[in-house]
Formats: sequence, C-alpha cells, structure tokens
Amino acid sequence: MRIKIEIENKSFKSAHEFESQNMEGEAIREKIIGFLTASGVFSNFDEDVHAAKSYDVGETLMERLEKFIKYEFPDAWFTSQELRERYETVSDDIKISTVSTYLSRMSRDGLVERKGNRNNRQYRLVQMIPDLQQNNGLQQKRRVESRW
Repeated sequence: MRIKIEIENKSFKSAHEFESQNMEGEAIREKIIGFLTASGVFSNFDEDVHAAKSYDVGETLMERLEKFIKYEFPDAWFTSQELRERYETVSDDIKISTVSTYLSRMSRDGLVERKGNRNNRQYRLVQMIPDLQQNNGLQQKRRVESRW
C-alpha cells in the first residue's frame, strides 16, 4: 500500500508518502493521523505551523525541542521516535540519538518524566503548579544562602 499526501496553504507546502508492505492498516493509520495532526490539518493550519516554527534564531536545538514538546505534547505520553517524526514535519531533520540525548537531559532536569525500559521508553511533560515553582525557588535560594 502506498499513500501520498500533499498539503498546500498559501506559502506553506508539505508532502509525505506512506508506503508499507508488512505494516497493518492500523499502524499506517496512526502514522497518517500523526502526520496530519502535526501538519495542522485538524486545527487552524496557519496558527499551528507558526507556533511550531516560532523560535528565535539564537535558540539552541534543546530549547526548540522544549518549546515543541510544550506545544505538541502538552499532556500526552510520547516516544523519542514520535517526537522526532513530528518535529521533522515542521522543522529540520534530526537524528534519533540527538532526540534521545536531549530527552534524557530534560528528564534529568525535571522538565519531562519518563517510564518504561530502554526499548519501550515514553516521556511526558511535567506539569508544574506555579505556586510550587515559586516556593521551590525560594527554598533553593535559602539553601544556597545558608551555605555561606
């Protein structure tokens, strides 16, 4: 089975082909829905593309991935491969090893949580409560001050 999707809206044009001989229909369906969702077909197209691509030139790749995760996966579990595939639909190509490295660092820094073993690892954005963030910052500041 081979499916080709082309999306054109004003100055934005995107094309993607799905081809499979061994994949079941449900797996292809999920990939196509993921692509269409990331492309903004199911919502306001211009706003989604602008938000996904809106980053400063001086931002690092890790900062861009953080923004992308906050926009694309605000409250859903995702794999490094899913993140890579969606990111590549709206931005540059990225190696899976790079995505995995940055997700590991984000997990270490408390931005995302992870579950599963190495082969089936999933990530989710950590939802922070503003009051707790402020209190945590004060506690950390007090700890630093008490060392001196």
